[in-house]
Amino acid sequence: MRFLLQGLATATLIAMSGTAQAQDARELVRLPMPMQEHMLANMRDHLATLNAIVGDVAGGEFDQAAKLAEDRLGMSSLGLHGAAHMAPFMPQPMQDLGTAMHHAASRLVIVLQNTSVSPTVETMRDVSRALNEVMTACTSCHSRYRIH
Repeated sequence: MRFLLQGLATATLIAMSGTAQAQDARELVRLPMPMQEHMLANMRDHLATLNAIVGDVAGGEFDQAAKLAEDRLGMSSLGLHGAAHMAPFMPQPMQDLGTAMHHAASRLVIVLQNTSVSPTVETMRDVSRALNEVMTACTSCHSRYRIH
């Protein structure tokens, strides 16, 4: 009986997955397979970096968080992520959202550095607002586009 239920659950998940993809209204951006893999790796790195930044902030390590933010998310990270060769494959509004995220990350760096010098309730609020700005750029892009 347990195996029957597991099989039904698996079949249901597969069917739901197909339905979800068919109903996905986000704009499809087609990329050559190596670029698709590269973009997905970049986005996983962005998420891991945001997680590390939040951990550093929670531990009061604002300078370390600032270094991560600039090196892996900020405007200085564009070469690391191969932005110049990826951009031509993206619609202009998608490029703009990516650029907005990188700019927001570089602004976060300044806020984190200020907080390192003067960690107050207000500077912590500034950090939260700046992190929110970065994540808003991410979620805006993810809610509008999908890749294949």
